Amino acid sequence: MPYYNKYEKALKAHGFTVDTAGNVWDARGNHAAAEDRFGNVYANDPNITEICIKAQAEMDKPKPKPKPKKKAEPIEDGD
Repeated sequence: MPYYNKYEKALKAHGFTVDTAGNVWDARGNHAAAEDRFGNVYANDPNITEICIKAQAEMDKPKPKPKPKKKAEPIEDGD
């Protein structure tokens, strides 16, 4: 999986487009970031790095545990 695909949602929110090869394009169609065939990533736009760092911090936050459901006590008829 290309590196920038995991940050696609955050990048799209800032106006960038991520293609299937993992290249990132800005709103004007300029090449903003990419990954080469050896897995090295580079970004021409410094905002890409900041967006990815913030998105990774959001992904690393622990998810809250669901609260346990209380069991309903059966209602007994007083007869």
